[in-house]
Amino acid sequence: MTVAAPPISKLTHYINGRWADAHASEWREVVNPATGEILANVPMADSADVNAAVEAAAAAFPEWRRTPPEDRIQPLFKLKMLLEDHIDDVARIITMENGKTFAEAKAEMRVVYVG
Repeated sequence: MTVAAPPISKLTHYINGRWADAHASEWREVVNPATGEILANVPMADSADVNAAVEAAAAAFPEWRRTPPEDRIQPLFKLKMLLEDHIDDVARIITMENGKTFAEAKAEMRVVYVG
């Protein structure tokens, strides 16, 4: 019995609080270095994508800078908790995309991201 490979996904950009399809005309493959399997296609942002991201960031900045520091730090704490809760999942992705062993990937997550 053969198992079908999952479909190759086309990744998107995260702009202005939502996932947005890229306008890119150029894409790069994300390849598992251990197997040569193509995992996904990543858009190489064009000027329209970059301008949309910059405009969204500029529009959000005035409100963000008025936000007290103790409120601004909350999304970072939430991210830290999510990374801790999903460390094995992220380590598996690192292993697939970078060819590190699972133990190396998990250790890197502990040192660099989770603390």
